[in-house]
Amino acid sequence: MSELKKVCLFNYRPMENFHGYRIETLDPLPFFKDRSSYTWADFLRGQRRQSWVARLACAEEVDRMYRQRDPHYMRAAGEFVDRFRNHELIVMATYNFLHPEILVNELKKPIKVLGFVDDPYSTYVRGVPYLWAFDGAFYVSPSYDERTLMPEALEKWGCNRHYWYPIALKADKAEPTAEFFRDRPVDLVYVGAAKVDRLIELKKHFASRFVVHGRWPHRGYFGYTRVLAGRPLYRWRVKPIAESEKISLYRSAKIGIDMHLSDRPRETGNIRMYEVPAQGMMLLCDEAGRNAHEQIFKPGVEAVYYSSIADAIEKAEYYLAHDEERIAIARAGWERVWRDYVWEDQLLRFLEWALALPRRTPGRTAP
Repeated sequence: MSELKKVCLFNYRPMENFHGYRIETLDPLPFFKDRSSYTWADFLRGQRRQSWVARLACAEEVDRMYRQRDPHYMRAAGEFVDRFRNHELIVMATYNFLHPEILVNELKKPIKVLGFVDDPYSTYVRGVPYLWAFDGAFYVSPSYDERTLMPEALEKWGCNRHYWYPIALKADKAEPTAEFFRDRPVDLVYVGAAKVDRLIELKKHFASRFVVHGRWPHRGYFGYTRVLAGRPLYRWRVKPIAESEKISLYRSAKIGIDMHLSDRPRETGNIRMYEVPAQGMMLLCDEAGRNAHEQIFKPGVEAVYYSSIADAIEKAEYYLAHDEERIAIARAGWERVWRDYVWEDQLLRFLEWALALPRRTPGRTAP
């Protein structure tokens, strides 16, 4: 039996044997749990209170802790180096908390890959400052902003070894019966963060036909409390929903609407974009910069895209009135997800790509 290839996949669940790979990780947070995440020194510097995750995901904070040889930070980094210095591959998948000088000086053997997962909002906070210390990068969104695709952006930043890693699906596959796409009593559903201004328009139009769930602030009353800041009222409480209940809801709905953090065409490819068609709903999704959404699902064939909330309302009403067209798109989207976006296949292809990367040449400042 051949020896397992050892991989550190940061912030990912460990797996003893994933098709010949031993997947490991390390949680840095316990190294900081005995220390407040907000000190008097922070207060005197005018720094706002942040969680340790936010601080470790911020390049400026990491640099400060490294320069000051913060004992908690140095213990966490030292444990990481000791555990993974002889691994074949290190993938900092959600954020990187290691100073680039540690990566270059202490982790010379492993191939190193950096993930770009919350772009464009996190790009210059936890991506670009570290890029020179990595051998390659993967990205989640095919587009960076209105004008630039993510591969183009990475190459501008000096990285020409990059890989598109869709947020691969981890879900149970429901084999469709004759009524799987048809027998759905709920018209429209959204489960996610409080993108309130856009949801107000949808809720006003569809009323009880539009079901909304999510972990919203203030115990779900965020739509009310935002009025105190002079923002428009969302006059419905939004409750969280358990995963099993969410799947049941998704399999009862005709259309799942998706919207990304940007309120204009920029990034694309959040987890909801794959979850919706995987459960038999027709995906109604906002457009991305440079039409990058078309790389994920074919417009009008596997998904429907909208350019504004008014456009989304018009298209939702059209497909609710034309059931056969909705079903055809939902079925094609379902088939595409389970053919191309299953997590196991995606992870295997990514690991093969990453382990084939050449290590960066000493003295060069970019991969």
